[in-house]
Amino acid sequence: MLEFSGPDPHRVVTITASGKLTRADYDRSLPALEALLDDLGKLRFYIVLENVTGFELGALWEDLKFDLKYRDRFGRMAIVGDRKWEEWTARLARPFFSEEVRFFYADRAAEARAWING
Repeated sequence: MLEFSGPDPHRVVTITASGKLTRADYDRSLPALEALLDDLGKLRFYIVLENVTGFELGALWEDLKFDLKYRDRFGRMAIVGDRKWEEWTARLARPFFSEEVRFFYADRAAEARAWING
């Protein structure tokens, strides 16, 4: 499941991902996120991974298309999770974005929030 809120006064959109991410999750969530990016321009992202168990291939494809289309409108990105594979995924994503992407373990969520707001 994908849920998002914001943007907040710092232009940060919070996205929470949980369970197995499906193409349907992206089909439900991306249109509103696209509208925000089209209306407001560059936004920062605070992404929380909560018990993510995997991705459907269709979900990965939708995510990749979205990221490539809007990569110039992504500001800083903080990814918060608690698994080593999530950290590696964040590292692999870095070359696809023009702004800095950082991974924070869940016990450092406050530090991630401070960094993304700074």
